[in-house]
Amino acid sequence: MTIRLQGIGWHEAKPARQIKPGDVLVWNYGSKSSVLRIVKETPAQIIIRERYHESGREYNRRLGKDRLVAIQ
Repeated sequence: MTIRLQGIGWHEAKPARQIKPGDVLVWNYGSKSSVLRIVKETPAQIIIRERYHESGREYNRRLGKDRLVAIQ
């Protein structure tokens, strides 16, 4: 599967339900983050803890399990 990201074009992707710790996610304009852990999972959503490569900051992100997320 592929999705189109702003600023960089088409990129390989997978559904958020398949994300696991250690994955590197790619966002618009080429920003990247590493998945540190799965914080919580519900039947419809997943919450991940991620660290951005550019700033080193960590954030929680809530994603619908069917959402496609670009991966490196």
